[in-house]
Amino acid sequence: LWAFATLELQPEDALVSGLTARALEVLGGFNPQGIGNMLWAMAKLGRQTEDALLVGFTLRLLDFKGVFTPQEIANMLWAFATLGRQPEDALVAGLTAQALALQGG
Repeated sequence: LWAFATLELQPEDALVSGLTARALEVLGGFNPQGIGNMLWAMAKLGRQTEDALLVGFTLRLLDFKGVFTPQEIANMLWAFATLGRQPEDALVAGLTAQALALQGG
């Protein structure tokens, strides 16, 4: 999806559905960059994200607490905002703490 979003091309609905289903199947294999890229792409393409995928991504991101890059933090928060979705408080707290740590605060 990242490539479609980068090229500003709308993928077929069937492709988005298939990729979303596959993402749920292999959720444990996602790293923060992969999650950030998928969320960014969904938001950039104006696609609503299934609740199950957002919950799964949130739980997966909590596994990586403290290892986000500034780009990953920005992409994830931008994606949630653009999708009109409120991230879980624990995720916001983790991303905020990481952002503060990255700036030395």
